[in-house]
Amino acid sequence: MVEVKVLGAAGDLLALREEWEQLAARCPGHRLPQRYRWSEVAWRTVAEPRGRSLHILTLRSGGRLVGVWALVGYLDKGLRLVRPLGAESSEYTEPLVEPGPHHDAWLDRLWNAARPLGDLLFMSHLRSDSAFALLPAKNRLRCFVDNELNAPQILRAAYADWQAYLATVSTSHLSGLRRKRRRLSDLGEVTFRREEAPVDPATIEAILAHKQAWIARRGLRNDWLAQADYCDFLCAMTSDPHDADGLSLFVLRVGDTPVAFQINAVDDRRVEFMIGCQDPGWGRYSSGELLMQDCLQWAVERGLDYDFRIGDETYKASWARHDCLTFNCLVALSWRGLAAIGRQRAAKRLQDLRARFGLGKLRRVLWRR
Repeated sequence: MVEVKVLGAAGDLLALREEWEQLAARCPGHRLPQRYRWSEVAWRTVAEPRGRSLHILTLRSGGRLVGVWALVGYLDKGLRLVRPLGAESSEYTEPLVEPGPHHDAWLDRLWNAARPLGDLLFMSHLRSDSAFALLPAKNRLRCFVDNELNAPQILRAAYADWQAYLATVSTSHLSGLRRKRRRLSDLGEVTFRREEAPVDPATIEAILAHKQAWIARRGLRNDWLAQADYCDFLCAMTSDPHDADGLSLFVLRVGDTPVAFQINAVDDRRVEFMIGCQDPGWGRYSSGELLMQDCLQWAVERGLDYDFRIGDETYKASWARHDCLTFNCLVALSWRGLAAIGRQRAAKRLQDLRARFGLGKLRRVLWRR
Protein backbone atom coordinates (compact mmCIF):
# COMPACT_ATOMS: atom_id res chain seq x y z
CA MET A 1 0.00 0.00 0.00
CA VAL A 2 1.33 3.45 -1.00
CA GLU A 3 0.41 6.42 1.19
CA VAL A 4 1.14 10.11 0.64
CA LYS A 5 0.92 12.66 3.43
CA VAL A 6 1.50 16.40 3.65
CA LEU A 7 3.03 17.42 6.98
CA GLY A 8 3.06 21.04 8.06
CA ALA A 9 4.71 21.38 11.46
CA ALA A 10 8.38 21.95 12.29
CA GLY A 11 8.11 19.02 14.69
CA ASP A 12 7.15 16.78 11.76
CA LEU A 13 10.37 17.78 10.03
CA LEU A 14 12.47 16.95 13.08
CA ALA A 15 10.68 13.61 13.60
CA LEU A 16 11.61 12.50 10.05
CA ARG A 17 15.37 12.78 10.58
CA GLU A 18 16.24 9.10 11.08
CA GLU A 19 13.94 7.79 8.32
CA TRP A 20 15.05 10.54 5.94
CA GLU A 21 18.71 9.70 6.46
CA GLN A 22 17.98 5.99 5.96
CA LEU A 23 16.18 6.83 2.70
CA ALA A 24 19.14 8.91 1.52
CA ALA A 25 21.44 5.96 2.20
CA ARG A 26 19.31 3.88 -0.21
CA CYS A 27 19.51 6.56 -2.93
CA PRO A 28 22.97 6.45 -4.54
CA GLY A 29 23.90 9.65 -6.35
CA HIS A 30 21.65 11.94 -4.34
CA ARG A 31 22.85 15.48 -3.60
CA LEU A 32 23.19 17.36 -0.32
CA PRO A 33 20.13 19.59 -0.95
CA GLN A 34 18.02 16.41 -0.93
CA ARG A 35 19.14 15.47 2.57
CA TYR A 36 17.51 16.11 5.92
CA ARG A 37 20.30 18.35 7.19
CA TRP A 38 19.96 20.80 4.28
CA SER A 39 16.19 21.11 4.78
CA GLU A 40 16.40 21.43 8.56
CA VAL A 41 19.00 24.20 8.40
CA ALA A 42 17.16 25.96 5.58
CA TRP A 43 13.92 25.93 7.56
CA ARG A 44 15.60 27.28 10.69
CA THR A 45 17.72 30.00 9.03
CA VAL A 46 15.79 31.02 5.89
CA ALA A 47 12.22 29.77 5.48
CA GLU A 48 10.83 30.14 8.99
CA PRO A 49 12.29 33.65 9.53
CA ARG A 50 10.76 34.70 6.19
CA GLY A 51 7.33 33.50 7.36
CA ARG A 52 7.06 30.61 4.93
CA SER A 53 4.57 27.81 5.58
CA LEU A 54 5.99 24.29 5.65
CA HIS A 55 4.75 21.43 3.45
CA ILE A 56 6.65 18.14 3.79
CA LEU A 57 5.40 15.56 1.30
CA THR A 58 6.11 12.00 2.46
CA LEU A 59 5.53 8.85 0.44
CA ARG A 60 5.39 5.46 2.16
CA SER A 61 5.16 1.98 0.72
CA GLY A 62 4.19 -0.69 3.22
CA GLY A 63 4.95 1.82 5.98
CA ARG A 64 8.52 2.48 4.82
CA LEU A 65 9.51 5.99 3.74
CA VAL A 66 10.35 5.80 0.02
CA GLY A 67 10.01 9.44 -0.98
CA VAL A 68 10.20 12.90 0.59
CA TRP A 69 9.86 16.37 -0.85
CA ALA A 70 10.13 19.38 1.44
CA LEU A 71 8.33 22.47 0.15
CA VAL A 72 7.41 25.90 1.49
CA GLY A 73 4.58 28.24 0.57
CA TYR A 74 4.01 31.99 0.72
CA LEU A 75 2.03 34.79 -0.94
CA ASP A 76 3.62 36.67 -3.82
CA LYS A 77 1.63 39.38 -5.62
CA GLY A 78 -1.61 37.81 -4.47
CA LEU A 79 -0.70 34.30 -5.65
CA ARG A 80 0.11 31.30 -3.46
CA LEU A 81 3.63 30.36 -4.49
CA VAL A 82 5.20 27.00 -3.60
CA ARG A 83 8.90 26.19 -3.90
CA PRO A 84 11.36 23.61 -2.55
CA LEU A 85 12.62 24.18 0.98
CA GLY A 86 16.20 25.37 0.75
CA ALA A 87 18.44 28.41 0.92
CA GLU A 88 16.42 29.94 -1.97
CA SER A 89 19.67 30.58 -3.82
CA SER A 90 21.10 28.35 -6.56
CA GLU A 91 20.64 24.77 -5.37
CA TYR A 92 19.33 22.10 -7.71
CA THR A 93 15.70 20.96 -7.41
CA GLU A 94 14.63 17.33 -7.09
CA PRO A 95 12.66 15.24 -4.57
CA LEU A 96 14.39 12.32 -2.86
CA VAL A 97 12.80 9.09 -4.11
CA GLU A 98 14.07 5.55 -3.62
CA PRO A 99 15.30 3.99 -6.89
CA GLY A 100 13.65 0.88 -8.30
CA PRO A 101 10.84 -0.21 -10.61
CA HIS A 102 8.33 2.14 -8.94
CA HIS A 103 10.54 5.24 -8.92
CA ASP A 104 8.74 7.15 -11.69
CA ALA A 105 5.30 6.28 -10.36
CA TRP A 106 6.31 7.45 -6.87
CA LEU A 107 7.67 10.67 -8.35
CA ASP A 108 4.28 11.26 -10.01
CA ARG A 109 2.52 10.64 -6.70
CA LEU A 110 4.61 13.33 -5.01
CA TRP A 111 3.98 15.74 -7.86
CA ASN A 112 0.22 15.18 -7.67
CA ALA A 113 0.30 15.70 -3.89
CA ALA A 114 1.91 19.12 -4.43
CA ARG A 115 -0.78 20.39 -6.79
CA PRO A 116 -3.36 21.44 -4.14
CA LEU A 117 -0.80 23.45 -2.16
CA GLY A 118 -0.87 26.71 -4.13
CA ASP A 119 -1.31 28.52 -7.43
CA LEU A 120 2.25 28.24 -8.76
CA LEU A 121 5.16 25.88 -8.13
CA PHE A 122 8.61 27.38 -8.73
CA MET A 123 11.54 25.01 -9.22
CA SER A 124 15.00 26.43 -9.79
CA HIS A 125 17.85 24.79 -11.66
CA LEU A 126 16.26 21.52 -12.68
CA ARG A 127 18.95 19.33 -14.21
CA SER A 128 18.12 17.80 -17.58
CA ASP A 129 19.69 14.49 -16.48
CA SER A 130 17.21 14.06 -13.61
CA ALA A 131 13.94 12.14 -13.86
CA PHE A 132 12.08 15.19 -12.56
CA ALA A 133 13.19 17.20 -15.60
CA LEU A 134 10.49 15.39 -17.60
CA LEU A 135 7.87 17.36 -15.67
CA PRO A 136 7.64 20.25 -18.20
CA ALA A 137 7.10 17.84 -21.08
CA LYS A 138 4.31 16.07 -19.19
CA ASN A 139 2.64 19.37 -18.28
CA ARG A 140 3.49 21.47 -21.31
CA LEU A 141 0.49 23.80 -21.13
CA ARG A 142 0.98 24.45 -17.42
CA CYS A 143 4.75 25.12 -17.47
CA PHE A 144 6.88 28.13 -18.20
CA VAL A 145 10.59 27.34 -18.64
CA ASP A 146 13.36 29.93 -18.64
CA ASN A 147 16.90 30.66 -17.45
CA GLU A 148 18.34 27.75 -19.42
CA LEU A 149 22.00 27.47 -18.46
CA ASN A 150 24.69 24.85 -18.72
CA ALA A 151 26.33 23.37 -15.64
CA PRO A 152 29.87 22.36 -16.68
CA GLN A 153 31.33 19.34 -14.93
CA ILE A 154 34.20 16.88 -14.79
CA LEU A 155 33.11 13.25 -14.82
CA ARG A 156 35.68 11.23 -12.88
CA ALA A 157 34.87 7.97 -14.66
CA ALA A 158 36.17 9.44 -17.93
CA TYR A 159 39.79 9.51 -16.69
CA ALA A 160 42.16 6.92 -15.31
CA ASP A 161 43.71 9.35 -12.84
CA TRP A 162 44.60 13.00 -12.27
CA GLN A 163 47.40 12.96 -14.83
CA ALA A 164 45.07 11.51 -17.48
CA TYR A 165 42.64 14.36 -16.82
CA LEU A 166 45.41 16.99 -16.90
CA ALA A 167 46.36 15.74 -20.37
CA THR A 168 43.05 17.23 -21.59
CA VAL A 169 43.82 20.71 -20.26
CA SER A 170 45.59 23.31 -22.39
CA THR A 171 49.36 23.17 -21.89
CA SER A 172 49.55 26.97 -22.07
CA HIS A 173 46.95 27.25 -19.31
CA LEU A 174 48.84 24.83 -17.09
CA SER A 175 52.23 26.44 -17.72
CA GLY A 176 50.75 29.84 -16.86
CA LEU A 177 49.46 28.47 -13.56
CA ARG A 178 52.85 26.91 -12.79
CA ARG A 179 54.51 30.30 -13.27
CA LYS A 180 52.02 32.01 -10.98
CA ARG A 181 52.36 29.32 -8.34
CA ARG A 182 56.14 29.80 -8.40
CA ARG A 183 55.67 33.56 -8.01
CA LEU A 184 53.39 32.96 -5.05
CA SER A 185 55.87 30.56 -3.45
CA ASP A 186 58.50 33.28 -3.57
CA LEU A 187 56.34 35.16 -1.05
CA GLY A 188 55.81 32.25 1.33
CA GLU A 189 54.85 28.60 1.55
CA VAL A 190 51.74 27.88 -0.59
CA THR A 191 49.36 25.43 1.11
CA PHE A 192 45.95 24.02 0.30
CA ARG A 193 43.57 22.58 2.87
CA ARG A 194 40.01 21.51 3.46
CA GLU A 195 39.16 23.31 6.67
CA GLU A 196 37.66 21.51 9.62
CA ALA A 197 34.32 22.63 11.03
CA PRO A 198 33.30 24.81 12.70
CA VAL A 199 34.26 27.59 10.29
CA ASP A 200 34.52 31.06 11.80
CA PRO A 201 31.37 33.02 10.76
CA ALA A 202 33.62 36.03 10.10
CA THR A 203 35.32 34.02 7.36
CA ILE A 204 31.96 33.28 5.71
CA GLU A 205 31.03 36.96 5.93
CA ALA A 206 34.35 37.96 4.33
CA ILE A 207 33.88 35.46 1.48
CA LEU A 208 30.40 36.82 0.74
CA ALA A 209 31.69 40.39 0.87
CA HIS A 210 34.50 39.56 -1.60
CA LYS A 211 31.99 37.85 -3.90
CA GLN A 212 29.52 40.74 -3.78
CA ALA A 213 32.29 43.22 -4.56
CA TRP A 214 33.38 41.08 -7.53
CA ILE A 215 29.79 41.03 -8.84
CA ALA A 216 29.44 44.81 -8.41
CA ARG A 217 32.70 45.50 -10.26
CA ARG A 218 31.36 43.61 -13.27
CA GLY A 219 27.96 45.25 -13.23
CA LEU A 220 26.22 41.94 -12.57
CA ARG A 221 23.19 41.22 -10.38
CA ASN A 222 22.54 38.64 -7.69
CA ASP A 223 19.30 38.60 -5.68
CA TRP A 224 20.31 36.29 -2.84
CA LEU A 225 24.03 36.60 -2.15
CA ALA A 226 23.61 39.71 0.00
CA GLN A 227 20.72 38.30 2.04
CA ALA A 228 21.62 38.06 5.73
CA ASP A 229 19.78 34.76 6.08
CA TYR A 230 21.87 33.22 3.29
CA CYS A 231 24.95 34.02 5.36
CA ASP A 232 23.20 32.45 8.35
CA PHE A 233 22.53 29.33 6.27
CA LEU A 234 26.18 29.00 5.20
CA CYS A 235 27.41 29.54 8.74
CA ALA A 236 25.05 26.85 10.07
CA MET A 237 26.05 24.40 7.33
CA THR A 238 29.76 24.80 8.18
CA SER A 239 29.36 24.81 11.97
CA ASP A 240 29.14 21.15 13.06
CA PRO A 241 32.39 19.15 13.19
CA HIS A 242 30.40 15.90 13.42
CA ASP A 243 28.16 16.65 10.44
CA ALA A 244 28.98 14.68 7.29
CA ASP A 245 26.17 16.46 5.42
CA GLY A 246 27.49 20.00 5.82
CA LEU A 247 29.32 22.30 3.44
CA SER A 248 33.13 22.36 3.24
CA LEU A 249 35.51 25.29 3.07
CA PHE A 250 38.69 24.92 1.00
CA VAL A 251 41.43 27.53 1.40
CA LEU A 252 44.66 28.44 -0.39
CA ARG A 253 47.21 30.17 1.83
CA VAL A 254 50.53 31.91 1.36
CA GLY A 255 52.27 31.49 4.67
CA ASP A 256 49.54 32.20 7.22
CA THR A 257 47.54 34.45 4.87
CA PRO A 258 44.42 33.05 3.18
CA VAL A 259 44.34 34.26 -0.43
CA ALA A 260 41.49 32.27 -2.03
CA PHE A 261 38.39 30.39 -0.85
CA GLN A 262 35.88 27.84 -2.08
CA ILE A 263 32.70 26.73 -0.30
CA ASN A 264 31.69 23.35 -1.73
CA ALA A 265 29.11 20.66 -1.17
CA VAL A 266 30.91 17.32 -0.91
CA ASP A 267 29.07 13.99 -0.99
CA ASP A 268 30.14 10.44 -1.79
CA ARG A 269 29.93 10.98 -5.55
CA ARG A 270 30.88 14.58 -6.30
CA VAL A 271 32.09 18.01 -5.27
CA GLU A 272 29.66 20.84 -6.06
CA PHE A 273 31.24 24.27 -6.39
CA MET A 274 28.99 26.66 -4.44
CA ILE A 275 30.92 29.91 -3.95
CA GLY A 276 34.49 30.87 -4.77
CA CYS A 277 36.49 34.06 -4.41
CA GLN A 278 40.00 35.39 -4.07
CA ASP A 279 41.39 38.22 -2.03
CA PRO A 280 41.60 41.11 -4.55
CA GLY A 281 45.07 41.95 -3.26
CA TRP A 282 46.30 38.60 -4.57
CA GLY A 283 44.38 38.67 -7.84
CA ARG A 284 47.43 39.24 -10.01
CA TYR A 285 48.64 35.79 -9.00
CA SER A 286 45.34 34.15 -10.09
CA SER A 287 45.01 32.70 -6.60
CA GLY A 288 41.39 31.71 -7.24
CA GLU A 289 42.41 29.73 -10.32
CA LEU A 290 45.22 28.02 -8.41
CA LEU A 291 42.75 27.03 -5.71
CA MET A 292 40.44 25.69 -8.41
CA GLN A 293 43.23 23.47 -9.70
CA ASP A 294 43.90 22.16 -6.19
CA CYS A 295 40.21 21.47 -5.55
CA LEU A 296 39.90 19.62 -8.84
CA GLN A 297 42.91 17.47 -8.00
CA TRP A 298 41.49 16.80 -4.52
CA ALA A 299 38.21 15.62 -6.08
CA VAL A 300 39.69 13.50 -8.87
CA GLU A 301 42.17 11.75 -6.58
CA ARG A 302 39.24 10.72 -4.35
CA GLY A 303 37.22 9.37 -7.25
CA LEU A 304 34.71 12.25 -7.20
CA ASP A 305 33.09 14.20 -10.03
CA TYR A 306 33.42 17.98 -9.93
CA ASP A 307 30.30 20.02 -10.71
CA PHE A 308 31.06 23.66 -11.56
CA ARG A 309 27.31 24.30 -11.37
CA ILE A 310 25.25 26.89 -13.18
CA GLY A 311 26.83 29.22 -15.71
CA ASP A 312 29.17 29.20 -18.72
CA GLU A 313 31.87 31.45 -17.31
CA THR A 314 35.07 31.38 -19.35
CA TYR A 315 37.26 29.93 -16.60
CA LYS A 316 35.02 26.86 -16.35
CA ALA A 317 35.62 26.05 -20.02
CA SER A 318 39.35 25.81 -19.27
CA TRP A 319 38.67 22.83 -17.00
CA ALA A 320 35.32 21.19 -17.77
CA ARG A 321 34.84 18.64 -20.54
CA HIS A 322 31.16 17.86 -20.02
CA ASP A 323 28.06 19.82 -19.13
CA CYS A 324 24.41 19.40 -18.21
CA LEU A 325 21.56 21.75 -19.18
CA THR A 326 19.67 23.28 -16.27
CA PHE A 327 16.53 25.43 -16.28
CA ASN A 328 13.99 27.11 -14.05
CA CYS A 329 10.40 25.91 -14.24
CA LEU A 330 7.21 27.64 -13.12
CA VAL A 331 4.20 25.30 -13.03
CA ALA A 332 0.55 26.32 -12.75
CA LEU A 333 -1.28 24.49 -9.97
CA SER A 334 -4.60 26.34 -10.33
CA TRP A 335 -6.60 28.42 -12.79
CA ARG A 336 -5.12 31.57 -11.28
CA GLY A 337 -1.67 30.07 -11.73
CA LEU A 338 -2.48 29.21 -15.35
CA ALA A 339 -3.35 32.86 -16.00
CA ALA A 340 -0.02 33.88 -14.48
CA ILE A 341 1.77 31.44 -16.78
CA GLY A 342 0.01 33.05 -19.74
CA ARG A 343 1.24 36.47 -18.66
CA GLN A 344 4.79 35.14 -18.28
CA ARG A 345 4.72 33.71 -21.79
CA ALA A 346 3.38 36.95 -23.26
CA ALA A 347 6.08 38.97 -21.49
CA LYS A 348 8.76 36.57 -22.75
CA ARG A 349 7.49 36.81 -26.35
CA LEU A 350 7.55 40.61 -26.13
CA GLN A 351 11.07 40.53 -24.71
CA ASP A 352 12.22 38.23 -27.52
CA LEU A 353 10.68 40.52 -30.15
CA ARG A 354 12.33 43.58 -28.67
CA ALA A 355 15.68 41.80 -28.66
CA ARG A 356 15.20 40.54 -32.20
CA PHE A 357 14.31 43.92 -33.71
CA GLY A 358 16.36 46.12 -31.39
CA LEU A 359 13.30 47.94 -30.04
CA GLY A 360 14.95 48.58 -26.70
CA LYS A 361 17.88 50.34 -28.39
CA LEU A 362 15.49 52.37 -30.56
CA ARG A 363 13.53 53.52 -27.52
CA ARG A 364 16.74 54.67 -25.78
CA VAL A 365 17.79 56.62 -28.91
CA LEU A 366 14.37 58.34 -29.14
CA TRP A 367 14.43 59.11 -25.43
CA ARG A 368 17.81 60.87 -25.73
CA ARG A 369 16.38 63.02 -28.54
